[in-house]
Amino acid sequence: MPKIAFYFDITVDELLCVDQVRVEDAICEYQRQSKICQHNGENQENLEIWEKAYTEFPQDCRVIEGLMHAINRDAIYPCPRDKAERIIALGEELLQKSTDTRQRENAVQCLCYTYDGIDKEKALYYADMGGNFHITREHLRSTILDGEEGIEACQSYIMSLIHTAAMTASSMISKTQFTHEETIEAYTFAIDILKRLYSDDNVGFYAFDISYYYYCIALKYSDMNHTGKTLEALEESCRYAIIEANLKDMDYTAPMVNRMKHKKSDTFKNYKGNACNLRLKALEDKKFDFLRNEKVFKKIVADLEQYAECV
Repeated sequence: MPKIAFYFDITVDELLCVDQVRVEDAICEYQRQSKICQHNGENQENLEIWEKAYTEFPQDCRVIEGLMHAINRDAIYPCPRDKAERIIALGEELLQKSTDTRQRENAVQCLCYTYDGIDKEKALYYADMGGNFHITREHLRSTILDGEEGIEACQSYIMSLIHTAAMTASSMISKTQFTHEETIEAYTFAIDILKRLYSDDNVGFYAFDISYYYYCIALKYSDMNHTGKTLEALEESCRYAIIEANLKDMDYTAPMVNRMKHKKSDTFKNYKGNACNLRLKALEDKKFDFLRNEKVFKKIVADLEQYAECV
């Protein structure tokens, strides 16, 4: 190192500083490229970015974290064993190396999801490393901050809580065999609490979730061969999918969220296209064959096709 410094007529400290700047610039560029890929749903491209970063900076915790998340960006669970082994190795390495709370929380979450379906005891081991529900950044900030900052913190926390409750309700029905009616009730509950929060129907980002929940309700009604109810649910699913497809930067306006904003550039996804693309693909399911000649069904397909992206 001193010889290199002497050659460039700089001190060793200056040389190390120059190298650190280069490292920071390089990793920031990898993060920038990754953000673009995640925004566009380009999972393979995102993985390639972090694979390259890892070959260059295998000891950097930010790179380890980026690769850990990129490997199963498609969210296939149970995670394929070859991918799971890499994710587990990276996650456990991150827990050993990192003192950053956010990175450690992300590693714990990733390890939980990856072990689930492979080793329940191990998944629960990492789940128990997670924080208490009542001790979160969001809860503490909403308690401490005052004035406009306090209102924003409270509204952000409420949005997170409602979204979490909706997802938990939809997840619950996968735990055991529920009746069609019970399943419909769970998805209806998820929709109802979201609509109650966004009481003026300006649901913004959550149009995607509501569209999906209505689609799941339609699936259950199709199992019951209930033409009218299936079509009603599909119409609502289509309506919210189109809202998502046309979503731009916006302000939420319902009283409980009127300090919140949606910025599209900050959103990430693990698929290409928009909600209309996903609903069109889902409507190929044979469960809907008994509806294909229905005028309403044909209109739903046509409306979705109008707003789907070319991918």
